[in-house]
Amino acid sequence: MDVLEKVFSKIGLEFDAEIGAYVHVKTNIPLTVHYDGESEELVLLDQTKLPFEVTVWKTKDWREAGNPGIKGMIVRGSQAIGCAAGYAMLLAANSFRNLKEEKFMEKLNEAALFLNSTRPTASPLKWAVELCIKAAQNAIRSGGVEEAVEAIRETADYVLASDLIMNWYLRQEGKPLIEDGDVIMTHCNGGSLSSSFGGHALGMIEEAYVEGKELIVVSKETRPRSQGFKLTTWELNRAGVPVVIITDNMISSAIERFGVSKVILGVDRIARDGSVANKIGSADIARIATLYGNIDFYYATSYSTIDLKTSEGRSIPIEERSIDEITYPYILEAKDKKEKGIISSKSLEEWPPQKVIVQGKPGRGQIMIYNPAFDVTPPKLIDLIITDIGIFAPQQIRTLTEEKINRIVRERLEKQGVTMPKYIYVWS
Repeated sequence: MDVLEKVFSKIGLEFDAEIGAYVHVKTNIPLTVHYDGESEELVLLDQTKLPFEVTVWKTKDWREAGNPGIKGMIVRGSQAIGCAAGYAMLLAANSFRNLKEEKFMEKLNEAALFLNSTRPTASPLKWAVELCIKAAQNAIRSGGVEEAVEAIRETADYVLASDLIMNWYLRQEGKPLIEDGDVIMTHCNGGSLSSSFGGHALGMIEEAYVEGKELIVVSKETRPRSQGFKLTTWELNRAGVPVVIITDNMISSAIERFGVSKVILGVDRIARDGSVANKIGSADIARIATLYGNIDFYYATSYSTIDLKTSEGRSIPIEERSIDEITYPYILEAKDKKEKGIISSKSLEEWPPQKVIVQGKPGRGQIMIYNPAFDVTPPKLIDLIITDIGIFAPQQIRTLTEEKINRIVRERLEKQGVTMPKYIYVWS
């Protein structure tokens, strides 16, 4: 039994042939990423089809793994993206394995640049890609291209296995903070679907619930992609957790109506100063929760989202996503109203019309659509950051070093039988 099989067994994952993915036996939630070694395919739980259909998306092409796989959000969430990126690098290595050593590394570095550009805010993506590059660089010196390909395979497997194990530790860290009777607000999908399995905010909530704690989760819709409405609610419902759905403009109303006691959100990146980048709207909840004064505000995340090289939150790059995410529902509305005869055949087919939409500051008769993917919550608004290497007040993040993080991760992984492949050194 290889390392991944042992980890799957420990976590409680079994293959479901109907879905084509591994599924957790207690919560019934699927693994988001795995690699079929027989067919040499990356297999992703297709999150663009959730909640309407539970199926997988497969590819042998590293470019497709990057886009649409990562960029098109078939896989999404920082940790899951990192796991997918490791296997995307393996697909790239497979496609270049007949090249000479120098050309192999040249093409592999080109693939790394492309993959890093697909979701630049998610720190684990770059982390996983860099691990694979380092493994290949070290392996090719001693064993040539074939050794480099196998080193990347071992590295990608390590990224997935370590994420699964560290998510288990994250749940153990976070569950004691969840009390019987809690009403927990969340936002976007900081959960199992945004990790390999069981990570971020929802993993600990789901496990606490299946272990007997009475909970209710208030899930924010999270426009424009509505991950809270579609993904978080689907995930929690699959585990049996009671859920209340609210739209993004109902924070205060929901806090008062349902007696929200805690906010637990996932993370895309943590800066050295304790600032946290997460899905746009996260900072709004933090500010409102602070005003109420009696609501705990937590972020929950993997150590791999801690970016010690970024000194301040304001330095975190914030990508702006396609305006189609915002306009698409209104195209559907216009189409529906035409079909029902509510509006005439001469009416507009979309709103706003393309001819008046501009990028940058709008002038007379022009409209700009602003669609940032993330915002940054300042440390003063965060009570605790729950991680798989411990629980920290925001100001404590600056006390961490790469060496300290390495040591804790290594000790925790080795305790569960997961060791670093010989060609890589985490955070080196």
